[in-house]
Amino acid sequence: ISEWTAREIATLQSRLDKQLGPEFVSSRKGPGGRQLYYLPAEKAINLANDVFGFNGWSSSIRNVQIDFCDESKSTGKITLGLSIIIRVTLKDGTFHEDIGYGHIENCTGKAAAFEKAKKEAATDALKRALRTFGNVLGNCLYDKAYESKISKMKVAPSRWDP
Repeated sequence: ISEWTAREIATLQSRLDKQLGPEFVSSRKGPGGRQLYYLPAEKAINLANDVFGFNGWSSSIRNVQIDFCDESKSTGKITLGLSIIIRVTLKDGTFHEDIGYGHIENCTGKAAAFEKAKKEAATDALKRALRTFGNVLGNCLYDKAYESKISKMKVAPSRWDP
């Protein structure tokens, strides 16, 4: 039996259903010059802490799969790709898992190549797992109507308040 009351679940669902404000969304050029919108990792983690509480969720790596690791005979540079599956678990035991991918081309050493690819894959998997909980954790970025709205919004200038 869950520790969470119906009220806690309703409050949590209400938070998760909200869409991201433009101050949380970043963009970059994608294939074909198309604008891609995404939630940066540090903002996804901060939002998860806000929604679930700093001690209301955890993440764990479930699997690491190396797809390829090639070393150039002429240059000695490393090219590799790998995937990671991460599980995000809430304090009541509810969880979601997703996969992330990381790769690097022409890196000067194996350790540096694995470090970069693993960090990239873990970050990708964490963000993908978090988004499955709801809109406020990035799922709204997959909604074309939301994407159209967010592209027209202006971000208010922020003030640093220590």
